[in-house]
Amino acid sequence: MEWCFRSLRFFLALFNFLLTITGGAILGIGVYGVSKTAVFDSAFGSGNLVSVLPISFITFGCALFVIGFTGCCSTMFQVKCLLNLHLTIVTIILLAELAIVALTFAMSETVTETLTKELKKSGVEQYGKSSMGVITDAMDKLQLSLKCCGANSTEDWKATWWYNRHPYMVPWSCCEDRDKFDEECPMVQARGIGCAGAFLQLINKRMAIIYAGIVGVILLQILLAVCGCALTKKFANKVEPF
Repeated sequence: MEWCFRSLRFFLALFNFLLTITGGAILGIGVYGVSKTAVFDSAFGSGNLVSVLPISFITFGCALFVIGFTGCCSTMFQVKCLLNLHLTIVTIILLAELAIVALTFAMSETVTETLTKELKKSGVEQYGKSSMGVITDAMDKLQLSLKCCGANSTEDWKATWWYNRHPYMVPWSCCEDRDKFDEECPMVQARGIGCAGAFLQLINKRMAIIYAGIVGVILLQILLAVCGCALTKKFANKVEPF
């Protein structure tokens, strides 16, 4: 029985150590993503949906790091109060994750509408103005990277400041095999899909992996909570070696 208890302690300590490293890596990816999407923050504001993903990585990475660190320390040093703190954090984060998943399903249509409206108002309608150089560059980068045109479609460019000065034309970034020196291209040659749709398609292609990862993390957190509860009955507020 004592051997089983020590094995469980070792497993949890090792697993939480790996979880700490994983959380730190995801946190680093999120910070890198924020640096890459800074141009969209300056163009569309800090709350734009294009920049939400790296912020989510940072939040998720911090959560994993805290869970792993407290769990590793509590199991290695056999400190009951720290293990109770670890279990409390795991429970709170688990409930928050379940709420976020439910909210994501419930607000999927709202997210699509918000993203389309935001891109059209802050990006398409401001494109090309002399005082909006940052927005112009951001829209070009977005349309090139996602291979899209406009917020919802090429029709978004009609009745805009850009279209009034370039009739039947769209920005160069809407078309294939164009560069910045071309400045514009015929609307009939532009890509048909809007950037909001292209972005959501990109996310949806990876949703199976994302949901599988979320389910895996939730199941692991439940396993950690169960094992932690078992250990609290054995722990005292003192340090004991493995």
